Amino acid sequence: MEKRTKRKNFLSSFLAILVMAVMLIGSMAQAVFADDYVAGKTGNINLTIQETGEDGTVKPIPNVNLTLYKVGSVTFDRNVHFVVDSALQFTGIDFENLKTADEWYKTADTLSAAVKKAGLSGSEMQSDANGKIVYSNMAEGVYLIVQSNPDDPNVSVSPMVLTVPFVEEGTGWTYDVQAYPKAVTRDGEKETKIQVTKRVYYVDQDTFDIIEMQANDATYKVGLFLDEQGTIPFRSDYMKEIHLVNASRGTAEWANVPDGTYYIFELDENGDPMAINDPIEVEAGKGTVYYDLKKDVNDYEDDGTNNRAEISQSGSTESASYVNNYYSYIPDGFSLKGKITVKKNVLVDGQQTTVPDDFYVGVFQTDEDGTLTLLDGTLTKLEQNGTVDIEVSFPENTEPESVTYTLYETDAEGNPVDHDFFEYEVEGEGDVVLNKSESYENSMEITNSKNTEPTATPTVTVTPQPNDQPTVTPSNGNNTTPGNNTPNSSDGGTTGRTSVRTGDDTPIGIWVGLLAAAIVVGGAAGFAVKRKKKK
Repeated sequence: MEKRTKRKNFLSSFLAILVMAVMLIGSMAQAVFADDYVAGKTGNINLTIQETGEDGTVKPIPNVNLTLYKVGSVTFDRNVHFVVDSALQFTGIDFENLKTADEWYKTADTLSAAVKKAGLSGSEMQSDANGKIVYSNMAEGVYLIVQSNPDDPNVSVSPMVLTVPFVEEGTGWTYDVQAYPKAVTRDGEKETKIQVTKRVYYVDQDTFDIIEMQANDATYKVGLFLDEQGTIPFRSDYMKEIHLVNASRGTAEWANVPDGTYYIFELDENGDPMAINDPIEVEAGKGTVYYDLKKDVNDYEDDGTNNRAEISQSGSTESASYVNNYYSYIPDGFSLKGKITVKKNVLVDGQQTTVPDDFYVGVFQTDEDGTLTLLDGTLTKLEQNGTVDIEVSFPENTEPESVTYTLYETDAEGNPVDHDFFEYEVEGEGDVVLNKSESYENSMEITNSKNTEPTATPTVTVTPQPNDQPTVTPSNGNNTTPGNNTPNSSDGGTTGRTSVRTGDDTPIGIWVGLLAAAIVVGGAAGFAVKRKKKK
């Protein structure tokens, strides 16, 4: 299926490039000829959205939404010249210097991003059952065609640039333009995506420790490009905004990304790529900020390719990158963050195990009146016999030397458990101190334990002593009555005996005598009392 899809896509791409090359290169190469050019004449743009199968058959693709933008005009000085629209001159595009179909496709990619940046409006239409879209009575100029929904899970249409009119060999200037945008259906293909996560940090200028920050309300822009220099945007939605609201990180995603190599950049307020690792002064006199890219959540040395994302149906269909901002100061609207790592142990009958119960922990702060208040966002479900990280935010624009919090095990609503009624014994709750010198990080270990086995009754061991009186225990099949030495007449054998020592050498007769004396003395005492009461 994969080979078939690749071949099918190759045929579609080849035919689309061939048609575009004939249209555009022919048009530009003969732009100077104006024998049959009619200034101001309108034309029609006929689009066919189709795909060529591996057997050469053509399949129309219906219900595809495309948007048409006018991106250039025509000037005439006895020759015809196509000129980029004034709102797009910042792109530096010169239509008359484009010589190959590949250059035109790259220009289409650039313009697809530029029209969004320039705020141009377009005209959207949907392909019919035959894959047809017709724009009638179009003024002369240069037009850009882009897919209205680049994330469409069913089909991908590459941006395309065409002119009205264009020169067709043997015909001259043609005002009825026929175009076939490169389209590929996604049948049988895996889903692809590129993710970029933004994180913000403060760098202590004395120790160079890196501390995570939280933004009350901040917006960042990231862009996806087709070249290492960040000059060729990836389709019209190349730019994504990451909005941080009371957060330290956020993620942007591009879906349905075709096979290829892409490059990630952070963008400035104008949507232009910023150089990686170059300090930028964002607030005069306060400090600088710069950004880098990581391919892993953990920091590691940059090898120069961290902003590269590879997508392939036969390889990795997903890519994840981390764009980190490092501030030399704490900006307005930002606050430092601390991290508490909590390890949860669960013991049953002294053995580490997991149980069907859920456990929670909350971070509490002591108020001025001595009461404890649960900090917002810190109630966390614990992982049995594992660890969780809890983040806490300090007041805005502060850099405390140390902060003390109290951790308690709680119920699902954040109420500390009542130890008198809680099913488990809890150990490890208490205060945690976050120090600036330790980048505001600390840990705690909480153990829950309980016993389910009943307490065993101690066994008394009797030590045999000499001169114990023997007792007799009948054995199986022996009817001898203990203490009787006469064998059973039907048995014909000797009596079986088993001697068991009681552990006491005192003759039993002495004990009987002492017991009788105690009874006599007790009776006499009781009689004397009764006599005394009568008096």
